[in-house]
Amino acid sequence: MKIPMPTAHLKMINSEITQKEEFLTVVVKMVHHHLFPLVLLLLWNPVQSAPEQIDCCQCGSLELRSPKNLQPNIYPSPFQVLVKERQYAPGGLSINVNITSIDNTRTFVHFMLQAVFIKQDGSISSDDSIGEFINLDEDKYTTVKDCGGSAVKSVDRLKKSLIRFSWKNGDVKRKGHIKFRATIVEDGGTNYWVRELSHPVEDVNLPPLDMRPNKHPLIPVINTEECGRVKGCYRVPEGCWEPYCDYIATWRRTAGNNYEIELGAMTDGVTDRYVAMAISDDIRWGDDVVLQCVHNGTSKETQVNVGRSVDDHSTVLEEQRVQDIAITGPKDGPLGQIWGKRLRCRFTVSTGAIPGFPEGYKHILMSRGGASNGVSQRHGHGVGEIPVATPDQVSLQEKHNVGDFARFSLVKAHGILMILAWAFFGTTGLLWTKYYKTMWPNKRFYGERYWFVAHFNCMVMLVLLVVIAFIIIFVEVGGYSKADYLPYEAHPILGIIIFCCILLNPIIALLRPAEDHKCRPVVNWIHWFFGTVGWCLAIPNMFIGMDFGKAMVPWWATWILCIYILYHIIVEITLEVHQCCTHKKNKERRKKYEFQKRDNPKVRIPEPEPAGRVFKRNMLFVHFIITCIVNLIMLIAIAAS
Repeated sequence: MKIPMPTAHLKMINSEITQKEEFLTVVVKMVHHHLFPLVLLLLWNPVQSAPEQIDCCQCGSLELRSPKNLQPNIYPSPFQVLVKERQYAPGGLSINVNITSIDNTRTFVHFMLQAVFIKQDGSISSDDSIGEFINLDEDKYTTVKDCGGSAVKSVDRLKKSLIRFSWKNGDVKRKGHIKFRATIVEDGGTNYWVRELSHPVEDVNLPPLDMRPNKHPLIPVINTEECGRVKGCYRVPEGCWEPYCDYIATWRRTAGNNYEIELGAMTDGVTDRYVAMAISDDIRWGDDVVLQCVHNGTSKETQVNVGRSVDDHSTVLEEQRVQDIAITGPKDGPLGQIWGKRLRCRFTVSTGAIPGFPEGYKHILMSRGGASNGVSQRHGHGVGEIPVATPDQVSLQEKHNVGDFARFSLVKAHGILMILAWAFFGTTGLLWTKYYKTMWPNKRFYGERYWFVAHFNCMVMLVLLVVIAFIIIFVEVGGYSKADYLPYEAHPILGIIIFCCILLNPIIALLRPAEDHKCRPVVNWIHWFFGTVGWCLAIPNMFIGMDFGKAMVPWWATWILCIYILYHIIVEITLEVHQCCTHKKNKERRKKYEFQKRDNPKVRIPEPEPAGRVFKRNMLFVHFIITCIVNLIMLIAIAAS
């Protein structure tokens, strides 16, 4: 016999079940609204994205074959190539060579090791590998011979802090002093060092090495006191003294319609570095005459090339005759030198041998960066990596004294509009539609509830600003962005997806059926989906955009935006929890209101005010003030930088 349960007990159980269902619903909403963008924000790190399988290495240059998007490190390597012997005899005893971690706390997984001949001054004479290696740790690590059997590389992915080899040059006819060098890839695959060198090992049958530094006289420091009087100058930062200038270029007209040019820059690179000066009609790098000062780390020589700028790099003119006629060095020293991280060149340009150099008033552009075997590499797209240009056009026939650099106004306008769209109207509009639908229930603005008016206007402004910013950046770039590596390559792709989402969302909102229509929930979910995707992709895309060099956004502005996004997410979570805590009380008030309406259909009964409305009003006010302050700081930072 079943005993019926008391009615009060049944009501209590139903109430508990309802509360649990309501709690689970709130949790699901919190995951949808907050967890996804929070994980995107915290875990997004373009530099640490999973690399493709590493293939080490190319014979000769020892560069990685893949992945192409990785760049070698420029700071000192935690690994070294150790050789005990200082002399050897071709065909004689073997030499022990070790690749080891300096402090045994860091490990490597891939490497390639080779021996190469060097000149009397210690510089590399050829990239060809010589001799033969034997793996003394064959029982621990697997290696194979490469480059015709004269180089050795790893084929396993085991972590190593030390691996030992024995090397011998069995060909007595091939004589010469040697060095051992290696490319080493650290455990993790994102850090690697190219052509790390051992100390030299001298051939006992040849004269000893002459490795005196600076056998050529040092090129004097570029005299900046003559700027504007004796010669024209372009310096960044403005008014700097040459040893502390990021960039410096000087020009002086000499006899025979020639020009004496001086170039200097603080440069970074692996073994090679360059600084270049372009003469252009605009402030953009591309299709211009370029004078390159390039240091070759292999030969330890600095040369000057004539070329043309193409996209994000330069190509050297193939007409060697033109280059030989155009460039001459000083009589008392070399064309250029590198001292520490500062690269300098001093040379004379014969203008008749270079078509279009110089002609009238032009912008001077300067670029710097790494090179490979004396060939300049592509410059990056980040802050400090893009070329700088004179704000105004100058003539090489006049003694200008120019500082500072040109700004990309359209890029800054694009950034300002996007910050306003997403960090002001986007965040404000989201709060209204999520948490303020029940506020001010008895007040209307032209027949519409306050939340709808605020949300609608915020979204209209967001769409307008994004569309204008989208058009502006397409005009600036001249089409689709040409960035070819992450994270910059992802920025236009994400931007197009976001643009499609914000165009579709208002169309869906306008076409959705009445509230009591059976398709209304489906349309609401589609509307929510496109809005959430657009918002979640806009967060990382803003940070990628702020890292572009053309935007020139100071580093601290990125941290302000990051803190603000985290603050906004915390505000939403707080309001979600508050809504959960007041849900039962608001539900009871709503039920009471529905009963009163049903019992008194002819009487106008005002809708109940929601519980916790004072707290929610204060939160909205504080969020609005902080949002205004943050956006004002961001707009000033972008516009003034």
